[in-house]
Amino acid sequence: MSRRAITLAVSLGLMIGSGPRSVRAQDAGVPAQDEVADDAGAPPSDAEETDTSAVATDGDAEAPGEPEDDLEAELAAELAANAGANDDAAGAQTSTSTGGTASSRGLSNLMNPAISATGLFLAGWTRRAEPDPLALEPAPPEQGDLRTGLHVQEVELRLSSIVDAYFRADLTLTATEEGIEFEEALITTLEIPRVSLRAGQMYANLGRHNLLHTHAFPFLTAPLPWRALLGPEGLKDVGVSADVLLPLPFFAEINAQVFRGEWAPFAGEVLDDPTTPIDETIPDRRRDGDLAYLGHLKTLFDLSDSTTVELGGTYVGGRNGFGRWGNVVGGDLTLKWRPIDAERYRAFEWTTEYVWIDRPGDPLGRHRGGAYTALRYQFLQRWWAELLGSVLGVPATTEGRTWRGEALIAFVPSEFSALRLQYALEAAEEGGTRAIHEVFVQAIFSVGSHPTHAY
Repeated sequence: MSRRAITLAVSLGLMIGSGPRSVRAQDAGVPAQDEVADDAGAPPSDAEETDTSAVATDGDAEAPGEPEDDLEAELAAELAANAGANDDAAGAQTSTSTGGTASSRGLSNLMNPAISATGLFLAGWTRRAEPDPLALEPAPPEQGDLRTGLHVQEVELRLSSIVDAYFRADLTLTATEEGIEFEEALITTLEIPRVSLRAGQMYANLGRHNLLHTHAFPFLTAPLPWRALLGPEGLKDVGVSADVLLPLPFFAEINAQVFRGEWAPFAGEVLDDPTTPIDETIPDRRRDGDLAYLGHLKTLFDLSDSTTVELGGTYVGGRNGFGRWGNVVGGDLTLKWRPIDAERYRAFEWTTEYVWIDRPGDPLGRHRGGAYTALRYQFLQRWWAELLGSVLGVPATTEGRTWRGEALIAFVPSEFSALRLQYALEAAEEGGTRAIHEVFVQAIFSVGSHPTHAY
């Protein structure tokens, strides 16, 4: 065997053995770098010298000073570098207090979910009268959001993570001045072509606005008809959902959902009014097994490289509290424009939605409805201007219609913070109530790995 072959064999053995020895040394609490470095840089043992000499006598060894010496030096330097890299990797995984690795104690950051927190703070004044704390019934939902003074509107904590090769998990916890609740807690399937399945606590896919978290609202609160007809928090509940992307030349998606349906449109209990001689009491006839069923169709078209149009339609049905089948129908239209050559400085969005509710058995009126239309215009990189007009009472009811207009200007330094100033005017056609004026300032901050918003 030649001297070159022996040198390569010895070097290969040292390279293979350097990794395990460094790990064992770290587990024992002894620095491994010196040990490996000494092995790599030490002169050959007497046995090695004897073997080399014996081989050299065969006349196969090359003379000193030839390229063989350069090869040995290069291999020795590479071994020393590999030993140092192994020690650095082992040291990064080692705890100074116990000597064990972080992964062996389940503390690896690789398995932690993405965590974010969002805070919303309000300060302002409204002409709306304060609710009577002694009233038998609380104020209607459309009159329960903005109040004069300083308020924590909401604090949201969100955790998102890939569970495994099959599921993704999202958990959203929200805290307000009224309490703490799970806003979302669901799992979503991964890697199923054209199909997405979800299960857990989630928002119903009713149009566009009902899917938004509070910090993503275009205005400080949900539009007036949504708060009055769907409740201040919109439609969300425990359920299952399936989205199917249709094989068409344009974007088209069908969504089917099933929920428990404990929502305002399907409520049916009526309390007795003690100020009247008639007993208006109607018990809630909705059973635990009654569910709400939702179907949604969404399409998206490109009008140009900068302009898109989205159309959507929704139907929700289920047994209501009066023991009858209730219906909710919604439609939405959204136009978006963002020029490619100035997408950071210019943008325009126009959204219009309508919702109609059919409540058979309701003594106060079977049909209710409302609509809103909103404009958003980005005129500078960090500045937005917005307008919204909404109407409650389409079709008209015995209570008449209520109109509300809102104007907002927003300073958005980055995607993680915003300051927004809003003025609102609300007036009812009947009832003799005076118009309501509101002026509020909202501050929003977001920290952590916050997921992107839907298009």
